[in-house]
Amino acid sequence: MIFLKFILIIGMLVTITDAQCSIAGDPKEVVKCVQHITLVLYGALAKDLKIICQVAADVSDCLSTEISDCVEAEIGIAALNEAKRLAENCCPVANSTSCPILSGSHFAMNSCFAADSLLTLVNGKQKQIIELQSGDTILAYDDKTNNLIPTNVLTMLDYQPKQYAVFKQLTTVSGRQLSLTLSHLLPTDIHGYVMAKNIRVGMNIYVMNDDGLLVTETISNVIDVVKQGYIAPLTQQGTLIVNNVAASCYATINNHHLAHVVLAPMRWWYGLFGETKVSDKTIGIHWFPNMLYEMTTFLMPSILQN
Repeated sequence: MIFLKFILIIGMLVTITDAQCSIAGDPKEVVKCVQHITLVLYGALAKDLKIICQVAADVSDCLSTEISDCVEAEIGIAALNEAKRLAENCCPVANSTSCPILSGSHFAMNSCFAADSLLTLVNGKQKQIIELQSGDTILAYDDKTNNLIPTNVLTMLDYQPKQYAVFKQLTTVSGRQLSLTLSHLLPTDIHGYVMAKNIRVGMNIYVMNDDGLLVTETISNVIDVVKQGYIAPLTQQGTLIVNNVAASCYATINNHHLAHVVLAPMRWWYGLFGETKVSDKTIGIHWFPNMLYEMTTFLMPSILQN
């Protein structure tokens, strides 16, 4: 039934493309809109939120401008309304009850923070994570003393400013929010370092208050959201303060201290030979943690994403 519906929709879109539309603008824009809507409907068929959310904003624009003038048949209007419903209900909140797509399906298991996150420099100013440079000195979390300490940014473990991902968005009772990917580690007061996908309402995490002190706060809400861009900085300390929340630099391996030991050679390398500027780095996952992940998947898969 779903496949038949998809075939009918594609047929309708082809008809719209070939139709004479009373639009004063560039016909190429109409074709682009048809392509956007086709992608959304294909994303629904493939149960792929990434496809839908990449063009969600474009679909909304099209339905209010060019494409609306080209739809004459009721089936065309119905199909376009379905595309609009998918775009509005599945993005950015992926676990909406109105979204028919399974949350997180077909998304890569990235290990990063959302690109709109802010880090705190030692001088108290904040800097967007996407603008962070190797050599910047930022605030980090000392899990031995539960205090704030300075640390240097060494490099990026993963740098994908344009790609989409599903994040766990955590909100505390004071309104602080942090969006991080499902397998990223976060320190808690009782349970130690916990992957974001296992964080629950009522757990306590460490946050920096308005006086610049590290205190515990209770999680009041946890939802899944889809955002564009994800970044994973590596610091000398192995931790950092993101959106005034203490977090680990590590993910995938369900043990912060083990990950810190495993990545020691990488920290030593950058400590000896200096940091690499973000602008000089290739988009994607750093080759060293990527190699470690492949080796761990083969040799010790039980420690990954438990």
